[in-house]
Amino acid sequence: MGLLDHPGERRKIHRVAVPHVGGLALFAGLLVGLALAGEGGWWSAPMLGAWLLVIVGTLDDQLQLGPRLRLLAQAGAALLLTLGGGVTLDSLGNLLGFGNIQLGIFAVPFTVFAMVGIINAFNMIDGIDGLAGGLALLALGCVLLIAPPQGHLLTVMLCIMGALIPFLLCNLELPGGRRCKVFLGDAGSLLLGYVVVWALVSATQTPSGAGGAGIEAVTALWLVAIPLMDTLAVMLRRISLGRHPFEADQGHLHHLLSRYFNDQRPALMLILAAAAAMAGMGLIGNVVNVNTPTLFYGALALFATYLLLLRNAARLYRRTRYRPRPVAPKI
Repeated sequence: MGLLDHPGERRKIHRVAVPHVGGLALFAGLLVGLALAGEGGWWSAPMLGAWLLVIVGTLDDQLQLGPRLRLLAQAGAALLLTLGGGVTLDSLGNLLGFGNIQLGIFAVPFTVFAMVGIINAFNMIDGIDGLAGGLALLALGCVLLIAPPQGHLLTVMLCIMGALIPFLLCNLELPGGRRCKVFLGDAGSLLLGYVVVWALVSATQTPSGAGGAGIEAVTALWLVAIPLMDTLAVMLRRISLGRHPFEADQGHLHHLLSRYFNDQRPALMLILAAAAAMAGMGLIGNVVNVNTPTLFYGALALFATYLLLLRNAARLYRRTRYRPRPVAPKI
């Protein structure tokens, strides 16, 4: 069917063609899980959004549809989730320190904008083995830990988290998954971003038919800090250089760290550790009731620090990268 990721582009490092059907496998696992749970719900409005992203993502994996169609699909899925599923950001809390921000008539467009941003962030962060899957597993695990939903969403989250385990075994070629390398593909990264944002919005609000509220809206920023910061930083850099914000390059954090370590695995572990630390800070702030403005301005300070480090990445690389000294030949 042409669902193979062939080597050849400068930014690709794999040497043989790898099937990118991981997203189809995740979605198949989700559908089977829903059937076994006896819930059905295959054609509910939120699930229709998942269908849309998986279909468009698969076509993009096969035919290279381009960023515009992907964005349209993301917006359509977000509308199905908000208008059809009632999953809407109605309030941002006391974000700026001047009182609660109620979105009112702007709730739906702001929610769609936020959802498209997070879905696209997971799509763009999927650049090295295990990264998008690991970040999604971390975010969903945090939501289950502190604000477990009920009903349909809980089943969806558990099915996706369960399906991610065998996927990561194959994607990372760990014991039990060797010689069956597979990539997520756009279908998989879009699906993961969609389920994560569904869980986050449901956990921060009280929408009809979804899980209950349990975390502050600003806490969600900390749970997906790495994908959001990386996507915003890369897009800003591309725009500043006069390039299209969705033009693929090797300027992502995972690319920079992979070159620094000359290996994907240390880069993956470092990014996941940083993401876990940020998620932990957000959860601790939520549990001990750190005021919302402190968490929000802390997130902004973190993003500014991230931008500063990326801006000086080349200089830091030259100063810290270990290079063995040449050995003088014996006479």
